[in-house]
Amino acid sequence: MSQSGNYQNFDDYADEYAPQDNLYKDYSAKQQQKLAGGGGIAAGGGGGGGWLKTVVVGGLGWFVGGKVHSGRTVQAMKKKHMKDQKNLYSQYYNDVYKLQQQNAELAYVVEQYQAALSKLDDDRETERLQRDYEEFKTPDIDGDDRISRAEFNMYVKNYLSNYPGLSEKDYPRFEDFDHDGDGYIGFQEYAQQMALKVQQAEREQLKSQSKKY
Repeated sequence: MSQSGNYQNFDDYADEYAPQDNLYKDYSAKQQQKLAGGGGIAAGGGGGGGWLKTVVVGGLGWFVGGKVHSGRTVQAMKKKHMKDQKNLYSQYYNDVYKLQQQNAELAYVVEQYQAALSKLDDDRETERLQRDYEEFKTPDIDGDDRISRAEFNMYVKNYLSNYPGLSEKDYPRFEDFDHDGDGYIGFQEYAQQMALKVQQAEREQLKSQSKKY
């Protein structure tokens, strides 16, 4: 009776825990199914596939975004370079134009200065010729624009009388003026001889100054 009572008690325990054992079996089966490939990352299931897809899509988006940003940066740099180059060319052409204008103005000033000097030389030459002509006409008593030997000798005699400290040796001879030897002194011969006398006097003056130093 005691043994049959014990068996009865065991069966009661078995009947009481039977539903819990079934729940454990169901849980164990589901875990094995997941490990076997039902949804694991290694097996490429739904959860793992979503994570990998997110990573791939994110990496692709980063790459495409980087490309777009890089392209925009390059375009911006090109535009800035073109703008800087355009400004540089504009500055260069402006500087060249200003330099050409300055050169043209300088050339004009130099031309005007040379013209003024030339005119001054012409005026001086005109004044010198006028003075020489007036001196030439002094011995020309008959006014025929030439000096005969007699007119020349008379002029030298009167000139030396006004300057007692001079002699005939101090005054040029008639032959010195009569270059063509026709017996008359024309104005051109007189002017040429006077120019030679001036040059000779300047050379003598330079020699005397050099001896002093």
